Amino acid sequence: MSGRVTRSATRAQATSEQLPPPASPSPSPSKRPRPTPSRSAPSTPKRKKLAPTPAAESPYVPPTPNTQREIEAEAHHADEEGEKEGAVLLHPELRFRYEDAKAHLIALDKRWAKVMNAMPCKPFEGEQKEPFNPFRTLVSSILGAQISWLAARAIQHKFCRLFFPHLPEKLPPPDPSTPKLETPFPTPRQVLDLPDRFASLRGAGLSGRKVEYAVELAERFSDGRLDAKKLWGMEDEELVETLIAIRGVGPWTAHMCLIFAMKRADILPVGDLGIQKNLCRWFSHDPSFVPAIHPAKLAPASPTKLASSSGAVHPPPTPRKGGDNEGETTEFASAAQPGGDKQGEGHGLGKLAALGAVEVEQEQVIDLEAPPKKEQDEIEGGRFEFPETSNGLTPGVLKARLGGKKLKGNIYLSPKEMEELTAAWRPYRSVACWYLWSLADGDGDP
Repeated sequence: MSGRVTRSATRAQATSEQLPPPASPSPSPSKRPRPTPSRSAPSTPKRKKLAPTPAAESPYVPPTPNTQREIEAEAHHADEEGEKEGAVLLHPELRFRYEDAKAHLIALDKRWAKVMNAMPCKPFEGEQKEPFNPFRTLVSSILGAQISWLAARAIQHKFCRLFFPHLPEKLPPPDPSTPKLETPFPTPRQVLDLPDRFASLRGAGLSGRKVEYAVELAERFSDGRLDAKKLWGMEDEELVETLIAIRGVGPWTAHMCLIFAMKRADILPVGDLGIQKNLCRWFSHDPSFVPAIHPAKLAPASPTKLASSSGAVHPPPTPRKGGDNEGETTEFASAAQPGGDKQGEGHGLGKLAALGAVEVEQEQVIDLEAPPKKEQDEIEGGRFEFPETSNGLTPGVLKARLGGKKLKGNIYLSPKEMEELTAAWRPYRSVACWYLWSLADGDGDP
């Protein structure tokens, strides 16, 4: 019996062979062996990724003489087609004579003679040769909202190249020595017939909202709600109401259109801060002296400089959030809104350049802050009289406004004060305002 092995004993032995050996007790933290340092070769440090070198921009290549002639022919043909569609008026007639406006203003104040003889008034002097193209003016204004004038210039060129591929890939640099390139502009029907319209316009740099505005404007001209000949014949108040009914167009833009595109004689842009500031300067300045021309502010003629905004580039305005129209900014102040109105208004070079047909040479800039010269006796004209206002404005009050004591809304003058100060300039306030823009600091900052 002693030699017999039972089945239970055999099972127990097999089970014990399969079980793992018992784990040894873990040493205390103080007795744990320290890890042996690795003797392998150190890893190669990672190289910093160098920023890619930006590719140099290709230089501007001017069109060949044949291409230039083709572009000019396209521009003429586009104007003719635009007239058929009611978007262009080829031979508009001015409603007033600049000579009458000049005589009227000088009869009120001798200082106007010095100012007006120093600078020709490009929008109103001479024979009217440019066609009236309100579609181009308003589309250009929409494209230029909320961006710098250089960006607006580039986007408008891309927009035009969608319809006129013969145009150079790039615009000439903003250099006075480079001749201005006369480019054609599409008609409303061309915009509406553009293949894959939304994607094409977005590819040219327009925001989605600006695409909507441009297309809606084209539809208004195409279906007859807007017509260049009818617009030219409207009275000023009706014209402003018609324009501000367009999405993306506000009172400031409407006033600029009336002055520069429609050549109206008696427009006072009450929301323009440059006009407000220079009205304060004009009426607070010593009337016994003529405004001097500062030698340092004589600027060479430039196709990209605007005499109406002193031809300088300034940063684009800050957008106001919460407006009804996307992608637009304003410095319109008639409602005492420092942040702007809902229509995307502004002042200065960016907006004026975007309006098109305002690019004029800046021969001279008048400086009201420079030491005056005693030349009053040499000039014939009326004697300055400070206008009466309902709130008793004085030159001292206007100087205080210039010194920082502005009105609520961060404006220099209320619309009513502007109307009363310029009442004697009627019916030629547009001409006076054109010169007031040129009486800025000389750096474009009103």
